[in-house]
Amino acid sequence: MRKLKTTKAVALLFICALLTAAIVSCNKDFARVLPDKEYNDSVNVLYGKRKVLYLIVDGARGASISAANVPNIKALLPTSIYSWVGLNDPESKSDVRNWADMLTGVKSNKHGVVSNDLEGNNLERYKLIFQNIKEVDPTIKVASFSASNTFKTSLTTGADVSEAYSTDAEVKAALVNNIDTDTASLIIGHFNDIDEAGAQYGYDNSFPQYKAAIETFDSYVGEIINAVKGRENYTNEDWMIVIASSGGGEFAIPSNQNDNTVFSNTSANTFTIYSALKYKTRIITKPFTGNRYLGRTVRMQGEAVRAEIDTADVFNLGGDTSKFTIELKVKKNGEKFNWPSILGKRREWSSGHPSVGWVIYLEEKYWYFELRGVNDINGNYRQCRGRDLEPGQWKNLTVKCELRGGRRYIRTYTNGQFDNEIDITDAGSLDNNDKLKLGYMNGTGHGSPDVYLSDIRFFKTTLPDAAIAEYACQTTIDEGHPYYTFLAGYWPGTDGQGNLIRDFGPQARDFELIGDYKWEDFNDLICPPNAATLAQYVPQTTDIPSQILNWFRIASRQSWDLDGRVWIDQ
Repeated sequence: MRKLKTTKAVALLFICALLTAAIVSCNKDFARVLPDKEYNDSVNVLYGKRKVLYLIVDGARGASISAANVPNIKALLPTSIYSWVGLNDPESKSDVRNWADMLTGVKSNKHGVVSNDLEGNNLERYKLIFQNIKEVDPTIKVASFSASNTFKTSLTTGADVSEAYSTDAEVKAALVNNIDTDTASLIIGHFNDIDEAGAQYGYDNSFPQYKAAIETFDSYVGEIINAVKGRENYTNEDWMIVIASSGGGEFAIPSNQNDNTVFSNTSANTFTIYSALKYKTRIITKPFTGNRYLGRTVRMQGEAVRAEIDTADVFNLGGDTSKFTIELKVKKNGEKFNWPSILGKRREWSSGHPSVGWVIYLEEKYWYFELRGVNDINGNYRQCRGRDLEPGQWKNLTVKCELRGGRRYIRTYTNGQFDNEIDITDAGSLDNNDKLKLGYMNGTGHGSPDVYLSDIRFFKTTLPDAAIAEYACQTTIDEGHPYYTFLAGYWPGTDGQGNLIRDFGPQARDFELIGDYKWEDFNDLICPPNAATLAQYVPQTTDIPSQILNWFRIASRQSWDLDGRVWIDQ
């Protein structure tokens, strides 16, 4: 009998486990909603009806708001998750595109709004936040008040109340009146005066008109917040106040503040404040953007400035069994280029690719390694592409040749990350009697470079991918490098004076500078992450709808395919 009871108990436990799993599975969407925590607020709103005030302001650079006299905005910060270094889509040139990001929670590649006329939009598929909210809870009332007719007519579908006004002052008055008299749970206010002042005078507090527009907006915020706190049932309500800029504006920041990352793009610089009595203070600052790289090097610009090594046979790339790795750091001065060489060893760099050898060159926004072997007849050539290079940023380029499975491959890397691969087994030898050339290479059918080049390394072996990744963003090499003994040439390129770029490798074969060259100082970041990577660490405009949905305890549905994330106060 005891054995039977035990069996029944096990069975009962198994059934309970199955039921628990089923309940968890059925509620898996709701697991993505942040749970309530235990709070000790001065106002007892733990069980109150949740509401959101969402203020959108155009043209307000986060850096300018942070530095301005805005006491009403800053009074919210002790109970806020906030950032002065938020980002909108850096590619956006349209207010309406920015609004669509902030009201759908997806980027333009999904919602399709790329210009102010909304032509070709995909808002039927990627709906506005008001529609998503009402899909789950039709009882949530939405009211919107804007300084733009386009905002009202095109981007408030699903709102119960939607009005447009001629001035920000009228928007403020309408918001205060609605807060005083209505029962809306989501109230949106859109303001435009700061952007108009920036467009006319300049997007910085050094322009009195722009600064005054910011301070006026702050006074509106004060009146609106007072209206919220003055509501008859305020103590029984649970408010989140969101204030965010849709974008900044163009302004030439001082050079010592420009790190050549997306955070120096003043048009993309936004601010975001999520304020609620439940929140503890959390400020989100600029993430690590890379190590400093400073020195003095030559700007390889035009046809007149270049460097050469006459006795360069040691830098031939050989035939079927030769292995090598070439690394160099490049900072280009310009967005796009039409095929200028930056480093190569061949007789000329011309249309038709007439000579045997190799060259690293720039095309459009990206870079290439090109070669022609002795077996490549009739002008045949082979190319292996690298990735895009942002202007004004130091990037590490790597080309290596490796033998694998009896075949020979060229592989390219940018900042230590693999780009592409081609098979060159049948190309034959790349050897020639030509000079090693840095910067402009003689020939026809191509443009001239405008770049800084440094930290050039030539290994007579194949570096493993792990070693390339580990050392790509270091700016020097010494005996601690695991492949140091394979160095055939090493030119730091930061000599700072003279007519030579000295080779610190075992061959001591220096580049001789030619033309009207000048040594120039630089002080930059090395290998900064790209904009998409950096943007993950700060609030983006597309995050806001997800934060609002979360406040309303509405789980994000897979069918909405939102791009944003929810920020928490820890």
